[in-house]
Amino acid sequence: MANAGKSLIHRRASATDVYIIGGGIGALAASVYLIRDANVSGKNIHILETLSVAGGSLDGAGDARRGYIIRGGRMLNIPTYECFQDMISAVPSIEFDDIDMEREFLNFNDEFKTHSRARLVNADGSKVDVTRMGFSTSDRLEMEKLILVESEESLGAKRIDDVFGKHFFETNFWLMWQTTFAFQPWSSAAELRRYMLRFMHEFPRIHTLAGVARTAFNQYDSVVLPIKQWLTAHGVQISFNTTVTDIHFVTDKSGNKVADKIICTVQGGKERVIDVRPTDIVLMTNGCMTDNSDEATTDTVAKYNRDSNPPSFELWRRIARGRPEFGNPEVFCGRPDESMWMSFTTTINNNPDVLGYIQKFTTNHPGGGALVTFRESAWRMSIVVARQPHFKNQPADTNIFWGYSLNIFVDGDYVKKPMYKCTGREIMTELMGHLHVPKKQQSDMMRGVICRTSIMPYINSQFQPRRAGDRPDVNPRGYENFAFVSQFAEQPDDVVFTMEYSVRAAQRAVYYLMGIDKDLTPINKHQYSPRTLLKSFLKLHS
Repeated sequence: MANAGKSLIHRRASATDVYIIGGGIGALAASVYLIRDANVSGKNIHILETLSVAGGSLDGAGDARRGYIIRGGRMLNIPTYECFQDMISAVPSIEFDDIDMEREFLNFNDEFKTHSRARLVNADGSKVDVTRMGFSTSDRLEMEKLILVESEESLGAKRIDDVFGKHFFETNFWLMWQTTFAFQPWSSAAELRRYMLRFMHEFPRIHTLAGVARTAFNQYDSVVLPIKQWLTAHGVQISFNTTVTDIHFVTDKSGNKVADKIICTVQGGKERVIDVRPTDIVLMTNGCMTDNSDEATTDTVAKYNRDSNPPSFELWRRIARGRPEFGNPEVFCGRPDESMWMSFTTTINNNPDVLGYIQKFTTNHPGGGALVTFRESAWRMSIVVARQPHFKNQPADTNIFWGYSLNIFVDGDYVKKPMYKCTGREIMTELMGHLHVPKKQQSDMMRGVICRTSIMPYINSQFQPRRAGDRPDVNPRGYENFAFVSQFAEQPDDVVFTMEYSVRAAQRAVYYLMGIDKDLTPINKHQYSPRTLLKSFLKLHS
């Protein structure tokens, strides 16, 4: 168990104001830890958020008339979300009396189990036998070398396709692992290694995704909303439509660095300067995976904001100039063509044929399956149907499902144009082709359908190949009142692109800066379990 350590500055909770830049899950979690474990009054916690809604990338919005939209699909895993579960145990459920969010989450997943019956689908519509991984001897040797021989230091900025041969990317394993976690062949080999270690217990059941845990509704309704309500009840102040543009640092008499001003613009473009005392704390979300995302609907095309400056990365760039201890943001945001993919959320009003067709195709009822990946799809398209309703305001005669594609710059198999140039209707046409819906039925299948799309230039940016130092430490050495809380701050052993990572960063930052003499929530080391190792070895050689 790792201790968070203590700041050299003694802080009294009653005399500390906390300024949190960004209103995502890291910010919300930090606020929970500040109130629960540091005894900071909620009225002393100030969240500064660019958008008009909290939650960051944990979103979910819309209605039956306009269509619902979820930019990302966030799967959870109970054995590895230790910090997340600890954090939500402090927050009461808003759905059930007398239980907390953690108990609600565990009860839901005890009742509704995941077991995919159609994880990979061939071009002819038949299900792939995914009980075997499809490894060659060379693939196995390369996998064993990655896990047992290599280290992050030896891997450096190598890509996955630098350490695996061509055949590996044709295996069932790669197709399932890639689409479950959104890796690309050019993603960081070091990050893949972390995932293999952190989720080794999932390797033997990757073909069914039985380890996937879910929330009862979308993650805005199930995660963000109850936490926000609890924080608001405690007096936490959230300033929406507020964009931080710079942070000013000074050096004190002891040679330590202190954040002393936050510069931001508020609604209407007016500048606001916040004076920060040495005894106050600043927590910053450096980088956001959904920066510069754009949305469209059934008959419009989402805009690819490739050349626009992403606001959270711009702030990170600004404060990192001349400060190597703040990392290298350009590594993560400098190549959006490599970090972009698209998602789509399909709303179906009063047309049971659509989900009925998908259910018949997959043999999974809504919420019982998981990702369905069309193996030979040029776009590398996958869909998933959650338990209905997926939104708290979803009418009984309305259903939704979500999908995404990783290869959006190539022509589709049925729509001969790149996905990023497609309307929602064209994306549905491509999907219906892969589902083998007869052409004469496709117009009926679109009755009552609204397909909202989202293009996200930086959604995979945290997977970009990196070297030591490219991600700053959560608590940079020598900074007495400043920390990073994001997917782009370094935390040994844990994996990015998870809620867990942001929550753990929040715990680490708060415990250190508030001098909390308490161990961080430990990371379960499943890779050292003899049973897990044996099961994984047998799966590798299946």
